[in-house]
Amino acid sequence: MLVLSLDSLEHLSHEDERGFEAEYAWENVIIRLWLYRTTVQTLIKIDRVAIDAQQAVKRFDANFDIGGRNGLKALRDMIEHFNDYAAGAGHGPAKRDIDLDPWRTFTKDCYERGSFRLERMKSLEAAIALQADAKKASDEFIAWFRSSPQ
Repeated sequence: MLVLSLDSLEHLSHEDERGFEAEYAWENVIIRLWLYRTTVQTLIKIDRVAIDAQQAVKRFDANFDIGGRNGLKALRDMIEHFNDYAAGAGHGPAKRDIDLDPWRTFTKDCYERGSFRLERMKSLEAAIALQADAKKASDEFIAWFRSSPQ
């Protein structure tokens, strides 16, 4: 789904890149990136690959760091918990009076809201690196499991 959302952004015409379809695609990208992160985070529960998984998530998060705050988490929280933020009860890194401005800036190449910005290609590269890191940890676990006495 991430690739489909990023691909839909790539193929927007200049006239369409500021419309509903572009914003919808960006929201999908943000949610999918967060789901990828969450999936890898589950590997932290497996002792054998916990350190590798932690490092993978840390490297991934570094791509979205904005002044010590996780921009991906902030944008995801604002999408999924908009009502809480609008009521001044948001708990993530975003601030209602600064970041919840209803005017978002987005094109097919970037999405900005408040203090936070995502770039399409940088997000794709971060996802590819996270996938590679997760695959490596998974392969290591499988190899260990297969070599362990049953």
